[in-house]
Amino acid sequence: MRRRTVIILILLVSVPLAVYLLTPSDAKRIRKLVRQGGDAVARKDLQAVMALVSYNYRDRYGFSYLYLKESLKRLFENYDSFEIDLKRLRVDVDSEAGTAEAKFLLKAVGIRDGDREYILGTEEVYESVFLTLKKERMKWMVVETYLPTREGLIF
Repeated sequence: MRRRTVIILILLVSVPLAVYLLTPSDAKRIRKLVRQGGDAVARKDLQAVMALVSYNYRDRYGFSYLYLKESLKRLFENYDSFEIDLKRLRVDVDSEAGTAEAKFLLKAVGIRDGDREYILGTEEVYESVFLTLKKERMKWMVVETYLPTREGLIF
């Protein structure tokens, strides 16, 4: 009887601990989401990119979900391929509010007929990108994009 009690106690402690340690944190999930988005753009996979964006997407540049989708569709049609270089990804999560912010540096190059053209950033300078995310339906979704270097700010 004692042995059985010890085994049950060990299971009661170890199972929740294992679940906690093996379940990725919100910050890890967001980092993975950002990298998936970059990979999806490099593959020109519009559906995969838009699966990461909230239907409630609105940014300070006037883009909504549908406008963003159409803009990306045209961009994908105009280029043969893309190269995405992402650096210094930082994630800040506000669990109480259910929001997060991902900040990173980005260079995006479009390739058309063998010619390379910088879409975001330049050869020497990366573009600062801030993504605001919100937890919707148990998933993190992008609700706003902000490019501070377009306004002279660098993070």
